[in-house]
Amino acid sequence: MNTVTAVLLDTVSIQKYVFASNLLKENLGASYLVDNIYNGDLKESLKEVLGFDPDVDSWQKDPQKINIAEDSSVEYETGYIGGGNALLLFRELETAKVFVNNWTRRLLVTAPGLQIAAAIGNLDLDNNSFSESLVQLFKQLTKNKNKFFPNTSLPKHGITADCPHSGFSTEFYYEDFEYEKVYVSSVSWSKLCAAQKSEEKIIKEYKEVLGNNYTFTNKIDLLGQVEGKSYISIVHIDGNEMGKRFSKCQTLPERRNLSIAVDKATKSAFGKLLQYIRDNIGLLQEEGFNINKNLGKTKTIFPIRPIVLGGDDVTFVTDGRLGVHLAEKFVRFIEKEKIGENENLYTSAGVVITKSKHPFFRGYEMAEGLCDSAKEGARKQKNSSWLDFHIVYGGFSGNLGEIREKNIAQGGKLYFGPYIISNLQETKSITNLKNGIKEFGDKEKWPRSKVKELRSVLPLGKSEVEKFIRELRGVRLRLPYITGEKDYSINGWEDKETPYFDMIELLEFYPISLLSEQGV
Repeated sequence: MNTVTAVLLDTVSIQKYVFASNLLKENLGASYLVDNIYNGDLKESLKEVLGFDPDVDSWQKDPQKINIAEDSSVEYETGYIGGGNALLLFRELETAKVFVNNWTRRLLVTAPGLQIAAAIGNLDLDNNSFSESLVQLFKQLTKNKNKFFPNTSLPKHGITADCPHSGFSTEFYYEDFEYEKVYVSSVSWSKLCAAQKSEEKIIKEYKEVLGNNYTFTNKIDLLGQVEGKSYISIVHIDGNEMGKRFSKCQTLPERRNLSIAVDKATKSAFGKLLQYIRDNIGLLQEEGFNINKNLGKTKTIFPIRPIVLGGDDVTFVTDGRLGVHLAEKFVRFIEKEKIGENENLYTSAGVVITKSKHPFFRGYEMAEGLCDSAKEGARKQKNSSWLDFHIVYGGFSGNLGEIREKNIAQGGKLYFGPYIISNLQETKSITNLKNGIKEFGDKEKWPRSKVKELRSVLPLGKSEVEKFIRELRGVRLRLPYITGEKDYSINGWEDKETPYFDMIELLEFYPISLLSEQGV
């Protein structure tokens, strides 16, 4: 047996840590800190414990080569880093324990408030036993997560003021000459300080697309919004059945190669999305988007900002009118990327459209719920990508399921999604949705007054809709035709579902020119 001591590391409640604040700058800094715990902090801790500077990236340079298995003098090797966790290989058990102590202690200073979990155990590197021994290590990690909840931030005291961003005790004075001067907690302070590094990293990552004329923003209100339409879209995208794909890996090199391929596909697809936006920035300006300049007025700000971009997990924020469109485009781009021999990467996307000032964490939670809703469609149809969306006009009250329960009309449910992106012939295809929006948006064909009437009639049920449809025929109007097995245009409802409410709802959040083949 070729057995080594393995350390499996993972984060706990990473979403809550990254999206806890309503300040985009803080979300970006938090995302950078999470990424850095497996890079900068990991490397520094290993250097202290091992007494030399290890090559933590060798697994990416030559995935097939497992040095610790081939050379008995090798004390440490990175198994892989990806999917929010890391597998580290040590020659000695005691060295592994000292590393975990050192690393977790360091994170209390560099990333306060972030909770992590670790499992230490034996890992058999032989091809026949690797998969099963890794499963046992993951089981131990899950057990450790559930039995211990460490306090990773300073406790509050009655004599201290509360941080306006995190709710913890204030400990540092933070000054942003553009926005505010305020005392904040160590948790918020570390995130805010890391925001600049986050910006530098993403600009370096996509310098070929950005060039000298474009940049990103860390301000939520500079994403293209105009006065009176201050809505943002929070988009969360996740790979379909990625857990199953990784569990099929029988060897460490297989797992490494898959991790590298997925990360490469995600970043490549996002680069293509940025190029797509850049190529059509003029059209967006013509459509009335407020394409801003940076503080020095030297660069144009992209109306999109990635927050999480790694592995198969993507979260970005954009103008409310671009969310569904850019989510679909990204999904189409990544679907063309190969992650193996004749293997495509299929994903699901959740898009929540909400006011810029609404609680960001609640918005992200809903986007995640919408992504889960889209995954339900993906589970029913193999090798397919899906999207679901929801528009929040007021505040957040309850989870997605509870909110949608309230949107039940007399005829059935008003929401029609999730929508399939891969198969254009399906009734619930995003193409049908866009064609309907385009048709309702044609003012020469559909007067706005009739569209508004239809919106108010749809919740009243099938009989009232049928009555309204007869009135439409009198003025030679017909509901948009939906390709598929059922003709919804005859009665408006079929099997207690209607596709038309979604179309009308999204009409204000999908500029018509973006629907045409010549558009963005």
